[in-house]
Amino acid sequence: MKQDLLHLEVAAENLDAAVENALQRLNCTRAEAEVEVLQTASSGFLGLFGKRQARVRVKLHDRGVIARQLTDRVLHLMGLDVELEVVTSPKQLQIVLSSVDSSLLIGRHGQMLDALQGLIGTMTDRQTTDRTPIVLDVEGYRARRHNFLTELAVKLCRTVRETGRSAKTPPLALAERRILYELFKQESDLEARSRNHEGDRKVIILQNRIN
Repeated sequence: MKQDLLHLEVAAENLDAAVENALQRLNCTRAEAEVEVLQTASSGFLGLFGKRQARVRVKLHDRGVIARQLTDRVLHLMGLDVELEVVTSPKQLQIVLSSVDSSLLIGRHGQMLDALQGLIGTMTDRQTTDRTPIVLDVEGYRARRHNFLTELAVKLCRTVRETGRSAKTPPLALAERRILYELFKQESDLEARSRNHEGDRKVIILQNRIN
């Protein structure tokens, strides 16, 4: 048997057994993989000579399954024990991670999680033409941060309007700054700018002088 992370070759007494064996080893369904018959089974002459097994090559083609396999492999190489769950929707593929090392997976300001997400996305893109966005999450971290950013945006808007002075966020990762920019687009009397502070990027909120 020849095997790597995303495809393998399997031999068995018949085609059905070979395919089923391959699907089990790749942990996928028939719809999530491509099957190529390399050799059909033969009982040979009188069942004694020239007998051969069926041989198939099975390759993953489903984006979610490929991303799951790659994520599992990367985290294994990092020495982390993580449970994975893939949640699909029309707009994105979400890979939900659960681990006792959740803080390590998230990293400072979510930078480790964002880096892993970028890596898995790039690796998966090389294996499939499907470009559905891949989002990595750790035990609801993304939703908690989005709620925090939404509340922060409301607070900063109120501060700027009441004082007439600019207000700033704490250091934020690029993905989180983008979320804030989208939120501030709804406030026509305010504008948001990014500013570097001691190596970290912050968002500055101030009144829009045009209005």
